[in-house]
Amino acid sequence: MEKILFVINPISGGNEKEDCKATVEKWWQQHQLNGQWMETTGEGDLERINTLIQEEKPETVVACGGDGTVNLVARALLGTPINMGILPLGSANGLATELRIPENVDEALDVLLHGQPLPLDGLLINGDHHAFHLADVGYNARLVQEFESGDQRGQLGYARSFLRVARNRPLAKFKIKTGEQAFSRRGVMATFANARRYGTGAIVNPDGRTDDGQFELCLFLPWPRWYLVWMSVLFFIGQIDKSRYVKIIPCRTLQLEADRPMPLQVDGELVGEARSISVEVLKDKVQVLRPAGD
Repeated sequence: MEKILFVINPISGGNEKEDCKATVEKWWQQHQLNGQWMETTGEGDLERINTLIQEEKPETVVACGGDGTVNLVARALLGTPINMGILPLGSANGLATELRIPENVDEALDVLLHGQPLPLDGLLINGDHHAFHLADVGYNARLVQEFESGDQRGQLGYARSFLRVARNRPLAKFKIKTGEQAFSRRGVMATFANARRYGTGAIVNPDGRTDDGQFELCLFLPWPRWYLVWMSVLFFIGQIDKSRYVKIIPCRTLQLEADRPMPLQVDGELVGEARSISVEVLKDKVQVLRPAGD
């Protein structure tokens, strides 16, 4: 009987998970699978997952939550033959969206049964943080910072945070070294992209792949304020690379130095402020179950 470990974040997305858990348990009984739950608490979760993997030896570990839960499970499975599944239950499901994993629980469970395991690259940032989706410094990270520090959630809270950041956007001089070139530019944001799009659907890296052994530096140069609406259009039609204010550079390693501290987010989680950032592609990969045919 195949063993599956479900790692669930009980507070992701702001919704109760009891109905979801009942659906999952009915599903694993129906398919004669040996399912087990582990709830995250925010303390020692990675160590607990590793212990359960050693003790129970599951064939698949499923991240049930948002991007933070996916990042947690992916770190535990780096370089192992164990498949990772995803049940998108968060308020932001960026990597699940990128991998075309349905948000409908029944359809996502079907991917666990009939999906195909494909490799997923990982990035190591400042020798300490792992990214499997997108990390960035500057504009978007400031937006995450504003939203998390505000007292209003949902789309209205996000819109207010967006307007505040748009009025007072971060700006820094970046010194950048890749394996191929070195240069300096003033910028509003630098994105380190292992994927194509944010959880909002905005496509930041139109030609990106999650399994090609490289990432893309997406550098956003200062744009006129009137250009913001057109830039938003380019984001959502997948043509941001056509903008004169965006430079996209394939990399395997990168060193970035900013002339002032800027907020840094990794897979949707703020990790503080930084002036010096190193990024490299990890040799190990994660095997992720994706819809068959993708």
